[in-house]
Amino acid sequence: MSKTETKDEIIQGLMTTINNLNEEISLLREQVAYLTQKLYGKSSEQTPLSGQISLFDEENFNSDEDEDLPC
Repeated sequence: MSKTETKDEIIQGLMTTINNLNEEISLLREQVAYLTQKLYGKSSEQTPLSGQISLFDEENFNSDEDEDLPC
């Protein structure tokens, strides 16, 4: 083997490595985009369950408040 063949082989190997890494980066970016959408997307906001009362239910809050006031 001559020095030229060795350099060409090294260059070819490095080009293959670069292409493989670029493909992997592309796949990882797709995964990050998908998981970000899944985590913060529209479907991640859940509606309250039926029968669940609000923490600041005004009807109950006002009735309790009236009982504590002196006449």
